Amino acid sequence: MFQRIRARLRALFGAGPSDRELDEEMHFHIDRLVDDLVRGGMAPEEARREARLRFGSVERAKARTREEQGAASFDEVGRNLRFAARGMLRSPLFFTTSIVTLALCIGLGAAAFSIVDSVLWSPLPYPHADKLANAVLYSPERGKPNESTAVDGRTWERIRDQGPDFKRAVYSTWIAGVNLSSARTAAFVRQQRVGAGYFGVLGVTPALGRDFTDAEDAPDGPAVAVLSYGLWTRTFAGDPAILGGTIRLKGESHTVVGVMPADFKSLDDPEVWTPLRASTQGEGGGTNYNVIVRIPESMTFDEADARMASLEPPASADETPSERRFGLVPLDKSLSAGFRLPMFILLGATGLMLVVGCANLAGLQIARSLARQSELATRQALGGGTGVLARQIATENLLLGVVGGGLGLGVAYLTLRSVSGSIKSLFGIWQDIGMNQEALVATLGLTVLATCLFGLVPVLQVRNPAVSRLLVSGSRSIVGGGGHTLRKALLVAQVAVVTALMFAAGLLVRSYGHLEGLDPGFASAGVLTVQFSLDDARYGNTESVQRLFTESLDGIRAIPGVRSAAVSLTLPYERPLNLWCRLPGDAENDGHTTNAVYVTPGFFQALDIPLLQGRPIEEADRAEAPMVVVANQAFVDRYLKGTQPLGARVSRCLGGEDGVEIVGVVGNVQQSAGWGDGGPVWETPTLYMAAAQTSAGFLKQVHVWFSPNWIIRASPEAASALSGEVTQVFRSVDPDLPTARVAWLSDIMNEAFAPSRFEAFFLVAIAGFALLLAGVGLYGIIAHEVIQRRSEMGLRMALGATTGAAIWTAAKPGLVLTVVGLGFGGVLSWLEARVMVHMIWGVVPYDPVTLAFVVGILGLLASVASFLPAARIGRLDPAAILRDG
Repeated sequence: MFQRIRARLRALFGAGPSDRELDEEMHFHIDRLVDDLVRGGMAPEEARREARLRFGSVERAKARTREEQGAASFDEVGRNLRFAARGMLRSPLFFTTSIVTLALCIGLGAAAFSIVDSVLWSPLPYPHADKLANAVLYSPERGKPNESTAVDGRTWERIRDQGPDFKRAVYSTWIAGVNLSSARTAAFVRQQRVGAGYFGVLGVTPALGRDFTDAEDAPDGPAVAVLSYGLWTRTFAGDPAILGGTIRLKGESHTVVGVMPADFKSLDDPEVWTPLRASTQGEGGGTNYNVIVRIPESMTFDEADARMASLEPPASADETPSERRFGLVPLDKSLSAGFRLPMFILLGATGLMLVVGCANLAGLQIARSLARQSELATRQALGGGTGVLARQIATENLLLGVVGGGLGLGVAYLTLRSVSGSIKSLFGIWQDIGMNQEALVATLGLTVLATCLFGLVPVLQVRNPAVSRLLVSGSRSIVGGGGHTLRKALLVAQVAVVTALMFAAGLLVRSYGHLEGLDPGFASAGVLTVQFSLDDARYGNTESVQRLFTESLDGIRAIPGVRSAAVSLTLPYERPLNLWCRLPGDAENDGHTTNAVYVTPGFFQALDIPLLQGRPIEEADRAEAPMVVVANQAFVDRYLKGTQPLGARVSRCLGGEDGVEIVGVVGNVQQSAGWGDGGPVWETPTLYMAAAQTSAGFLKQVHVWFSPNWIIRASPEAASALSGEVTQVFRSVDPDLPTARVAWLSDIMNEAFAPSRFEAFFLVAIAGFALLLAGVGLYGIIAHEVIQRRSEMGLRMALGATTGAAIWTAAKPGLVLTVVGLGFGGVLSWLEARVMVHMIWGVVPYDPVTLAFVVGILGLLASVASFLPAARIGRLDPAAILRDG
């Protein structure tokens, strides 16, 4: 048995020794026959000739021997592989083009699959993650939300006290920056607030210590914290003595009760957790909580959802029974809902590029098969069957696929290394992105699929009867035929897919251009912003906050070159606080959503926001003075249209028994509102209140969510050293206050459009590569037809046809194919526009400008790719062509 296997492997990988042994055996049999004939009286030379005639073909005998030994198939595979390798060396341009195209298509496809698989399809990093869900309260008419799963405090209490007997916990998805200090260091860290049992519901046990208890999660419970493994090792050097020790978090002493495992992952990767202490007031009066439940192992999701639906929802604000109902949403769907559409666009675009690449490779294979028709016909005439030839071509394609797939794996690895970090930061993805087992299987599958797609065509062409008739007819090529038809069909498909890709890319580019072209409403040049967290016990009252504002602003304004400075709760282009307010004429339960930003005097001057009516916030607007606000023009246009805004009073949200008076109107700024449907940024209705007139309770609540920003406008000469000088000012005012962020306002504006910019330029790159492939394919078809119709064109020109007419005749098929492809691509573009409607802003889905641009680019490409090879006809000599026959 082992000798048989050894013989087969030798036949496959080393034909030399096997052939020598067979030669020796064949010659031994011939020599024995010669000896018998000589003993029978025949002359030696005549005996050898007769022996050879009787023995027959040595090669056939060797082939029969191999078949008997079972090594013929292995031997054929080895010959085919060696022949394919020599073919790659003989046609380096063809194989290099094919391998590079295949490697890029497979590599980018595998990278896209890895990203989407890691984000959308891979199980969450928790035990039995399929049993985790968010409890939601929803309207049956609208269906369950996947992204907006937040509930208020009353809803949480109803689930906690009366809900099914599931493990459950409440938590906040708002990850805020807070100040941490200890004997070792002071730092700005990301904090998440979670209810008791949160980690237990996830199925994760702290590496050190424990989870929060109900007593710690109750109002006025002891201040405790759980640290992430990274914070523990980085800040506390992995000292286990920290357990039970004290750290200062938000200016208060907190006892460390646990340290999470090193591999624990959570939304936005917080560094420290504290008890949420959910209530029905303040924060809990709005939908600011999320509820996580773990479904029992013995229960299906549908059964658990039905159990949850049987829970009676709480009454609405007017104490009438609510028409909403409870339900469950799988946790993985809710966490990935925000970037599900961009991920599918990424995967779909890469898949279309792979289709274009395979079509291009198939076209190259068809062209090469047409060029090899004489070779294939000769081999068939010499006894090579179609099966043998088909296996030879399949082996060549297999070798091409293996090399291209191997390089594609490298491309995928390098692509993931270069873009995974950017994608995670742009879309807020917290899962690890990399090449996992599923991605490797996907790469293998893409390689096999691509090899079959582009390799099937030449294999089928071998069975074309016209190849067998080629030598009989004496012609050098077969004009027309199924190969040409199929190649043209593949080109039409390429143009259609490229049209769809370019249209999608054009819509995103136009949308991004619209966002970039928006009037920000302020001047950002030379404006530095510094952010600090005031969610700190040292700043738990109005006096301490105002003292910090006053002392720091006085110091900053004293810096040479500083023109103005102010403080605001939030910045333009970032998400602000939104509140519910009531205006004159509203019913008791009516209200309107608006943004609310506290500012110090000089804010509008620091950002150069124009004052349209009335006055801005001034130094006189102090705590003892009547409360006032400044509205922007968007607020007036939306809620006070047709009335005089100055003197109007806003109530319910900003305090004051009789409401707050509007004393001024300013211009609009672009804002990422977090509500409405205006896009990533829009001119949101906003009220600006005096920071000095805010209450301690209001400041304590909003500083949990937002960290205020110092805005400094300086001259160009002072800009280079501004950051360091501002930092020195804050060190002198409060040396224990760690800096959360220092950034130029122009950079913050740029970051607001980073996801839109990435989506646009990613699709542009994919569409550009597909466009290049389509251009190469079109050029190849026209060039091949020019070569095939050389005699025809020479005859036409000899009979009086002009050179221009001959060139037009040769180039026309390429233009016709492009027009047909554009027609099919238009249908695809119409379908994809319906999907992309939620990803574009300021552009209609069926944008005529984008469509005209795509048609123009493809028309230009078709003209160049068609007329460039057709122009060779102008160099033909009709007389020479006719002489050559």
